[in-house]
Amino acid sequence: MPPGMIWLTRVVRLAIVPVFLGALLFLVQPPRPIGNLAAAAGLVLLGAIHLLYWWRPRPGQHRRAVMAAGAMILTNLALLDLLGLTQPLLWLYPALIVGAGLPASVAVVGVGLTALAAAAPMARGGTIAGTLPAPEPFGPSHSILLSLVFAGLGMVAVRQLIARNAELHAARAELADLAVARERERLALELHDLLGRTLSLIAVKAELASRLSAQGDPSAEAELIDVQLLARHAVCDVREAVAGAYAPTIAAELSAAQVALRTAGIGLRIDGTTAGVDPTHETAIAWALREAVTNVVKHSGARTCRIGLAAADGSTVLEIEDDGRGPMGGRAGAGLGGLTDRIHALGGTVEVGLSGRSGFRLRVQLGAAENPGAHLEVTP
Repeated sequence: MPPGMIWLTRVVRLAIVPVFLGALLFLVQPPRPIGNLAAAAGLVLLGAIHLLYWWRPRPGQHRRAVMAAGAMILTNLALLDLLGLTQPLLWLYPALIVGAGLPASVAVVGVGLTALAAAAPMARGGTIAGTLPAPEPFGPSHSILLSLVFAGLGMVAVRQLIARNAELHAARAELADLAVARERERLALELHDLLGRTLSLIAVKAELASRLSAQGDPSAEAELIDVQLLARHAVCDVREAVAGAYAPTIAAELSAAQVALRTAGIGLRIDGTTAGVDPTHETAIAWALREAVTNVVKHSGARTCRIGLAAADGSTVLEIEDDGRGPMGGRAGAGLGGLTDRIHALGGTVEVGLSGRSGFRLRVQLGAAENPGAHLEVTP
């Protein structure tokens, strides 16, 4: 039972109080013949079964509900038929258990049969030798039967409502877990892409500063200043990534690529401009450019690199190739894997392979068509 529905079980438990009061009356009112003592014992048994079941109800345990309802039915038959009690509302208690503990389709039939069991003594009582008038339509007996039916079917509805609420809570918890997982994945991917190139550039500049310092070159101090600036910039990028506010642009990434490749001693040629790039493609293409340049700086061993950018008719194509070692191994790294997921999520394609100069080639396309653009070459 969900915590928010505990009150319902408490109310149902309290519904047995009249039964115990009836048993008490049988015991305290003189004279106390054996029939009254037997009736009191039967009422106490009925109440005990009710409390045992509703003390910790488990809707999924159908056998437990069948046993409890069966014991109540037998007790009612003994009380009403053998001992002559005239309290058809005693059938309310097995009807509640049937409605709460059995599958919905079985529970509906069970509630109907319980109502018929309650109606049988009343029908017999109205037809014996014509001594008693037949039950009037919509009279007290019919009200009792309707109460039994509505109580039993009401428990069926309540149980289904509880089940739907439990499913809803489970779905919400699953969605929350998925949201947390997606946020972790986003943060891991962005931190990888953000810090990969920056840390590689810091390492390259630190090595360069070390060599220049060993040679007594005064430009070593400028390289160390650049290392400090890069470290501070990386801190700002990490803060924006954690806050979900970091959105790179193609122009900024092209400028950063020139600095990174020049520092690594790699010549750069840029074909195309950012003009005409679909704004919805801007961030994804910028991330792809950052990841590709990071791989060129870290792994390629290349001397030259070419960046091609084309945009027309809602399509954007980015192509990066170098003359270095080419693809390493048969599997993409974490960066390329994350980039592929990001591009595929936007309906784009990613191609990785050998370039025309036996180096590495990465081609990313978002949209449908491609158009050659202007030409710009940057040398180290």
